[in-house]
Amino acid sequence: MHQLRRFLGGVFAISALICGQIALSHAFRVLGIFRRHDLFLNFRFLVVPVLFCVQAFIYGIASWTVWKGKHSGRGWGIAASSTYILLPLSLSYFHHSLLRHLSVMLAIGITGLIAFARRYETTDSTVQSKQIRKAPGDGTSTLLNQAAPLLGLALSLEAIFLVNRWAKVKGILEGRGRWHEIFSILLVILIITTLHELGHTGVGMALGMKLRAFVAGPFQWRVRSGKWSFRFKPAEILSGGGATGVVPTTADFPRSRYLAMVAAGPLITLLTGSVALMVAFRAEATSAVQVGGCLALFGAWSLGLCVLNLLPFKTGDTYSDGANLYQLLSRGPWGDYHRVIAVVGASLVTPLRPRDFDIGAIQRAAMGITDGTQALLLRLFAYLHFLDQGRISDAAQALRDAECVYYSSALDLPAELHTEFVFGSAYVRRDAVSAREWWNRMEAKKPTRFNEDYWRAYSALSWIEGRTKEAKEAWDKCNVLVEQLPKAGAYDFDRYCSSLLRKALDEVSVTR
Repeated sequence: MHQLRRFLGGVFAISALICGQIALSHAFRVLGIFRRHDLFLNFRFLVVPVLFCVQAFIYGIASWTVWKGKHSGRGWGIAASSTYILLPLSLSYFHHSLLRHLSVMLAIGITGLIAFARRYETTDSTVQSKQIRKAPGDGTSTLLNQAAPLLGLALSLEAIFLVNRWAKVKGILEGRGRWHEIFSILLVILIITTLHELGHTGVGMALGMKLRAFVAGPFQWRVRSGKWSFRFKPAEILSGGGATGVVPTTADFPRSRYLAMVAAGPLITLLTGSVALMVAFRAEATSAVQVGGCLALFGAWSLGLCVLNLLPFKTGDTYSDGANLYQLLSRGPWGDYHRVIAVVGASLVTPLRPRDFDIGAIQRAAMGITDGTQALLLRLFAYLHFLDQGRISDAAQALRDAECVYYSSALDLPAELHTEFVFGSAYVRRDAVSAREWWNRMEAKKPTRFNEDYWRAYSALSWIEGRTKEAKEAWDKCNVLVEQLPKAGAYDFDRYCSSLLRKALDEVSVTR
């Protein structure tokens, strides 16, 4: 439901901009009419920009409050959705044939009422306010973190307006309808995102890295449990987001190569955008490459987004390429953090195990990064390192530190990450209450992947709660899956954890 609300927030933002543009164009017409002192026409034409201004205000506030996760977003979302229903119905009263042309608006309105009818489950505004806050030494600023989404939206809209004006001057006529134009815009966004991520991927693999994930808008490929999986998430169509997961194959992977991989994305965006603009400006208006100005829009957006992406900021828990480049070049905790991440990634494709992690780098980074998802991950990496070395008391303390970060940062963790806390609380800390709490949190998120981590966590929970039969049944399911994992350090560690739990189950059987 949260993703659907964010998707609708994007729809509201686009609607606000369209209504604002219409209101502005009609306002100029009204000014011309006022000069002719025609009072009747003044009043009649004044109604149109006022109505569109009101709609733009409603859509704009609804989009802002929904994306910020504020509780008032529910009321504004209902108000905005209602206009999508009232407008088609009111117009169809005068022209019955219009209803079928406005059926999409009607469907969006009904979907919005359903999505916002349900109360918000958590204080999303508190979580998001912490996510946009800068972390010490990460190279970002709170002001830029807050302004980046709006700046990106402003750049995108300005590019559309400029390209439309240029197309009219050049004589490029589209004439294929509003929905065709919207589809073309979404396609341009998807192509820009895909080329950007292919830049990261291509250079990374050329420098000896391995691909583990590739995300371009709604299309998402990831390696899970050693196998590629694909997911299509329609809610990400308007986000224009992308990600590439390329991991090094050695623990001492050169930092210069990692820098080249990160810089490759913006560079490809810059090159493809420049080439597109050169072709669009030189081609004739009747040329097939113009396609209603899409090539020029592709170029303008590419250049604008390249500049924006090189600014150091973060959205949620994701940093821009500019922020990542700054952190990689820094000698402080964030430099250590990226080195740690590189080794963790290498454990997925090499014999390196958590016991081989550089615990010194982890602890140095953890001292400087004390809040947010990155801080929690560092402490989890320390927990895995100590557990793989058999240092149970140190592993227990590292897990407690990770829990403290979770509570202090108000993090919204994915369901899969909860399994580490369930297993660690049950087996390492022997704390049944904590293990059950983490399990309940995971279940509340309605997990969809019942892999080896899920069954190992459930087996450990059942064991600590004294349900030996259920624990053994869950372990059997875990063992079948864990034996299918490929040969790599991270998966060898999974098999090691399963063997530890098996010994604990066998000890229970012996004592009985």
